[in-house]
Amino acid sequence: MKSDLIKLEGQSGHAIVATIEGATNGMPVILAHGGGQTRRAWKKISTLLANRGFRAIAIDLRGHGDSDWASDGAYDIVDFASDLVAISVGLDRKPALIGASLGGLAGIVAEGQLSPGSFASLTLVDITP
Repeated sequence: MKSDLIKLEGQSGHAIVATIEGATNGMPVILAHGGGQTRRAWKKISTLLANRGFRAIAIDLRGHGDSDWASDGAYDIVDFASDLVAISVGLDRKPALIGASLGGLAGIVAEGQLSPGSFASLTLVDITP
């Protein structure tokens, strides 16, 4: 299965790097990793989702992997959450979000405080509300 490396735009305009696998018309699923990880942590899950018709979008959170560092030094959980909302808004339809640890906490803040309804669903890995 083919995967594409793309750059998405975070909340302050910085580049968020993502690997996308699966059908372009598939239900988008954003995969947000934990602290100290990268989008590569989701490789097995991305392939599994793509093989089942989803469009898996594994991202490098700001300051992680190949994504830009925040030039203003903004690394509060609300900043990570704002990036998730910006990515969601930029997609052609409301995505599901699967977040591990830091990515899950950012998802909770995005969905629960910043922009309720941004995601079709929120799945948490290694984090609880």
